[in-house]
Amino acid sequence: MKFTSISQSNIDELCIAFESCLTKHDITFKYVDMREDNGILSFIFCNDPDKARSVELESERFIGLDTDYIAKEILVPILPRLKEYAQK
Repeated sequence: MKFTSISQSNIDELCIAFESCLTKHDITFKYVDMREDNGILSFIFCNDPDKARSVELESERFIGLDTDYIAKEILVPILPRLKEYAQK
C-alpha cells in the first residue's frame, strides 16, 4: 500500500508494515504502535511498557512511497539493535 496522506488508516497500515518487517527478521515485541504528532511519526515498540523505545520519522517525506519500502528503509539498518532489544 502507498502512504498517500497522514491519516489514521495510512498510519495503521504503516505500523502493520513495520511489524511485518520485524517478523520477517524473527523479531517480535509484545507491544507495537505508531502515532503521529505534528508531522512526526513515532513507531513505538517494547516488551515491557516501562522500557518502551521508539523510532521517529518525518511523515511528509514518505508520502507517495510504498509502506513496505518505508519499513525496510527505516528498520533494516537497525535490525541488530532491535533484535538485541527484543531479547531483553
